[in-house]
Amino acid sequence: MLHAYRLTYLDSPHAPEMLWEWDEPSIHLLIQNARTFHREVEQRDFPTREALAQENQRIWETYYLPRPLYEPWDTWRAWLAEYREIVRDVQDIYEEHHGRYA
Repeated sequence: MLHAYRLTYLDSPHAPEMLWEWDEPSIHLLIQNARTFHREVEQRDFPTREALAQENQRIWETYYLPRPLYEPWDTWRAWLAEYREIVRDVQDIYEEHHGRYA
């Protein structure tokens, strides 16, 4: 069983579905982001990595690929790296103001 997490925006019903995160450092940063910005984190269990990849593929093709600003996977991977960097920056700011979260 593979645990995956994503941010949910309950106050933004028109926001697209977020992709699922499964990488441990990214999950920690995702949770920190949610706490900092008062967001929710959704958890879902996937039976296999392939099932998780298929769900992320479905989300990508439904919400992100049709938009003209998005291109296939190489662009998505670059965006994801930038997004993770932003999440790390938010964590640093949070820790600077509130101390390290254990």
